[in-house]
Amino acid sequence: MKSAAVVVLLLAMLTGCFPAGPIPSVIDSSRAQPVSTQPRVPLTGPEVLAYCPRSDAVHFGAYSLAVDVVYICRGDETRATDGVSTYGPWEAAYQIQHPAALLAAYGHPDNRRKRLCPEPPVAVDPLIIWVHRDGVTQSYYAPVDGCGLPTPAATAAYQIAKRTLLVQFDRGAPTVSQKDADG
Repeated sequence: MKSAAVVVLLLAMLTGCFPAGPIPSVIDSSRAQPVSTQPRVPLTGPEVLAYCPRSDAVHFGAYSLAVDVVYICRGDETRATDGVSTYGPWEAAYQIQHPAALLAAYGHPDNRRKRLCPEPPVAVDPLIIWVHRDGVTQSYYAPVDGCGLPTPAATAAYQIAKRTLLVQFDRGAPTVSQKDADG
């Protein structure tokens, strides 16, 4: 399709029907776009945002350069509750140990867009990772299938990535006044 567009533009230029100058690039809009570029549950805690700052996630596109650190941050973690002081959900930041397999899975291109897709689930998780390199942290969504959902390969790599907990806090912790009323 791209080569046909270039041939048409060249013929138009040769016949004088198109102004001379650089040939406009043909944009490949046939790639699927992710359903979401933000975490399913927004991150709110400054201690977590220090590792995973707010930004729209973009496609990874396979770094050829080394990265410093890779993080996964979640706002919907679950922990066992004691019924008294642990309420949840938990917000957490993790560092990925040996992230090569995860980065390789995220380096795949998004699939071609499908014409007909089922209605996406209400809360699609884009499986965002944060890559820190040369003092800059950028968020990346998992490569998507033809309907904009994370691919099975990226989902598997995300789920099995070995994580080291850096920080966590209980988002559902009661306020001081609630603690006083309970006690």
